[in-house]
Amino acid sequence: MNMTNGQPKNFQKTENVAEQEIKKYLRILKKRKWVILTVWFVLFLIWEVFISFFSKGPLYTAKTLLSYQDPRTMSALEGRVVNYKSPMNLITSNKVLGEVIEELQLNLSIQTGFISKSRLFDFLDVDRNSVVGDYKLVRKGETFDLLYKYEPHGIKEYKLLTFAVDDTVAVNKMKFKLNKPFVLGYSKDEIEFKIRPFEMVIESLRRLIQFRSEDRYGTIFTISVKHYNPNRAAKIANTLAKKFIDLNIKLRHHKGAQKLKILENQLQLAKKELDEANAKLKAFRKRYPWVVLTPTAGSYVTSVSNYEEKKQQAEMTVADIQNYLKNLNNSQGLDEKINNTRELLTYLGGQGRPVIPEYLRRFNELETERNTLLSTYAPSHPLVLKNQEAIEDLIQKIITEAHIFLKIVQDQIGTYSAKIESEKQRLAGLPTKELQLAELVRNQSLKSNLYEAILGRYNAAKIDNEVVVSDIVVIDEAIPPPWQPEIYVLIKQSLMGFFVALAIGIALAIVIDFFDKTVDNAEDLQQKLYYPVIGTIPVIQNDESVPENIEEIKGKRDPKLITLDYSPTLESESYRDLRTKILFMNQNKNLSSFLVTSLRPGEGKSLTASNIAITIAQQKISTLLIDGDLRRGVLHNEFGNKKRPGLSDFLISKATVDHDNVNKLIQKTFVPNLYLISTGSPIPNPTEMLGSERMVNLMNLLKSRFGMIILDTAPFQASSDSAILSTLVEGTIVVVRAGYTNVDLLNKKIAEYPNIQEKLIGVVLNMVKINVKKDEYSYSYSYYNY
Repeated sequence: MNMTNGQPKNFQKTENVAEQEIKKYLRILKKRKWVILTVWFVLFLIWEVFISFFSKGPLYTAKTLLSYQDPRTMSALEGRVVNYKSPMNLITSNKVLGEVIEELQLNLSIQTGFISKSRLFDFLDVDRNSVVGDYKLVRKGETFDLLYKYEPHGIKEYKLLTFAVDDTVAVNKMKFKLNKPFVLGYSKDEIEFKIRPFEMVIESLRRLIQFRSEDRYGTIFTISVKHYNPNRAAKIANTLAKKFIDLNIKLRHHKGAQKLKILENQLQLAKKELDEANAKLKAFRKRYPWVVLTPTAGSYVTSVSNYEEKKQQAEMTVADIQNYLKNLNNSQGLDEKINNTRELLTYLGGQGRPVIPEYLRRFNELETERNTLLSTYAPSHPLVLKNQEAIEDLIQKIITEAHIFLKIVQDQIGTYSAKIESEKQRLAGLPTKELQLAELVRNQSLKSNLYEAILGRYNAAKIDNEVVVSDIVVIDEAIPPPWQPEIYVLIKQSLMGFFVALAIGIALAIVIDFFDKTVDNAEDLQQKLYYPVIGTIPVIQNDESVPENIEEIKGKRDPKLITLDYSPTLESESYRDLRTKILFMNQNKNLSSFLVTSLRPGEGKSLTASNIAITIAQQKISTLLIDGDLRRGVLHNEFGNKKRPGLSDFLISKATVDHDNVNKLIQKTFVPNLYLISTGSPIPNPTEMLGSERMVNLMNLLKSRFGMIILDTAPFQASSDSAILSTLVEGTIVVVRAGYTNVDLLNKKIAEYPNIQEKLIGVVLNMVKINVKKDEYSYSYSYYNY
């Protein structure tokens, strides 16, 4: 056959790829419909049972919208930087959640009916220390027994106390007072409630909470709380926001108080030193009232004081930078390092370093990018790691810039020290008493300037600490979501289960089809094969009835030779259609002989060859059917003929290849114009015999005598008989059994035998089960003679 790109030239697929894919999946759905329906039904039924027993009704979501000040506007003087990730983590901290639980008393839940705590209790006080367990109120007139049990600790139910309906009960570290009108009017005499472990309630509440950023900078975010009670969902969300803000204020106040305490200690020390300097100056002037500073000496003192003040400021700058670098070096994790780096950046920017604005811009970009990536990807994602690497590189550049600035300031300190020493040398020329006065004045001026500087910072910090407000603000409080009818939720859940189960069924069908290398219809076969499908043979049912016109051969034929009686059944017409195609090829390609083979045994090649031979003989064409399967030949059984002498007997004999000897091989069948050469006796070397020159001479002789020769050969998966015999005929037909033949392996094996591939005129799909009314194909595993 002519091949192009590994495929037969005449049979290259020209359909649109998308259209082919659509048809492919539609065929899969049609083919696997019972798999899909079965999986869908079972999963949907399980889902319905599950939601019937375990569904708690609609799950409501309440949302609170909050905002906090942009970290880029924070001053390093405040000693803090707000970071998006940091406050978010505080929302679900044990401290915040614990305070929410205690305020709303979420660790107590009522187990009886749909009773709320506000209806059952006039007053209720439970906290994290309340005793965990199951409690039961048993009404006895206007008194109640309170029973308690806790099976995990082996505590069986026993009575804690009996109390009147008006009493305030204090027991097991909880207090409550019942709502008298409700409990006396309630239809049941028993009401159960439970106190759960506080840590367990915290974890349960944490699973109900979600938060996310609503803008690219992470300054606006939403707290979402899910609950089966819409009012409770809104109350939890609002209480959570309130406690979160309270904690933020406490943290700010705590940090401000720490800073204030440090400044207060510094201020006290500076005041003490200033008082000592004032006292010494005053004592000297009292003792030596006649000693005064000349204008020249005064200018020297002023100059020294100025240089010492500048030196002192430079030393404070060095201390600040070293402190920022120390905090940065001791950072735990990238988030803390980012915060400490921002403080250093802000400080260096305040010192007028020219490169800092560009570093700050890039730093803001990378931090914004990090927050965006973390809201989408895991910390180990390559994009997050790449961003982290860029941040680390930028931090190193900022640290380098800080060290450069530190060196500059330290050099300035050295310059100021030298100038101070120079001015002191000039002061040394003064008279002794005037020199002492100059030193006292200089020292008093230095201590006074230091005190004023610290006092200014202390007053600013004190004002900040006294007016601490949260930088987190509630924009929109949560409101209870509208109630949903339970039937609406059940329908929604059922529809979800319906489509999920259906999707799983379809996915399973596609997976099964992917691993299924067989086909059950001509369309699928043509999609998977590089060769034309020239016929489709339906399943032939076991029919033991014998037509009247051939009663005389009853018991001598295979009942599946259905083409004998010319009946217009679907099976018979399929063979006749195949015969017409073969004869048409005979006219166009001089096809006077062909072989019929298959990949594996049990695919129906022998029966196919027999029925094709009958239909050709019915056209009054002298037809010879040769059983070339010297291993498991069965054609003599099909037609009720003798097995010996046969082809193998002739091939191993010494008889000459002439008409007289060949005539002894050829057997007449009960079908006019159809003759048979049976397989013959078993021989040990069938492949060698079929490839011998004697076989070539025999085929040449037979071709001169018969109008059509058909060879039934052994399957070619395990033997090369078909490949050898294909050189002796004009064409090859391969029989494929629906639902049985591995088509991928078939393609591979055909490609291994160029002789078969070159002579292949087409493939016949056999044993296809056809629904005549619906034209549906499916597998059949009915027994077929080989």
